Amino acid sequence: MILIAVPTFEHVQNKVFEAIWCAAAGRDADFACVSGYDCARARNAIAHMALDGGYSHVLMVDSDTVIPPDALDSLTDPPAEIVLGFYRRKDGSQDCFEMFKDEPGWKMFSRADISEAPDRIAVKGGGFGCALVDSEVFKRLRFPWFKFEQYDDGSILSEDLYFSRIALNAGIKTYADTRVLCGHVGTRTWE
Repeated sequence: MILIAVPTFEHVQNKVFEAIWCAAAGRDADFACVSGYDCARARNAIAHMALDGGYSHVLMVDSDTVIPPDALDSLTDPPAEIVLGFYRRKDGSQDCFEMFKDEPGWKMFSRADISEAPDRIAVKGGGFGCALVDSEVFKRLRFPWFKFEQYDDGSILSEDLYFSRIALNAGIKTYADTRVLCGHVGTRTWE
């Protein structure tokens, strides 16, 4: 059974819930909206819910991310420990995705990078706007799984990239599925 969960401070956008409803149709899945926390706390609470509830996987969808109707089909085939969906950055960068190449440095994917790519590609990590995680991964990593990390120069590592880094350091492979092209509410999705 899959736990589909949305970490949110206040509420879930209608389009987001509708997209989740369509993607979950006919599946053995439960839905949870974890609100009132910062994103790191909400994601940690979701991971605990997945473990405590005996869920095989958790699909985290951000409260402003619209997933395609076949997202769960694509993210689960073939099975992998961590599979992310692609979505554009909210800052207006229409050609960059919240996904980082599996090569030295932290270089983002562009639209051209994925246009000819296979369905599933290895990545260093990425945003958790649409992320399917095998619950066993949380057992292999030390808590907290998600946290913000601030550096001396004032920069901050986001909670999802923190998770990506600890998973990478633990030898857990992360993949991205080029068939799962998501949008953000309030911005264009795909042409």
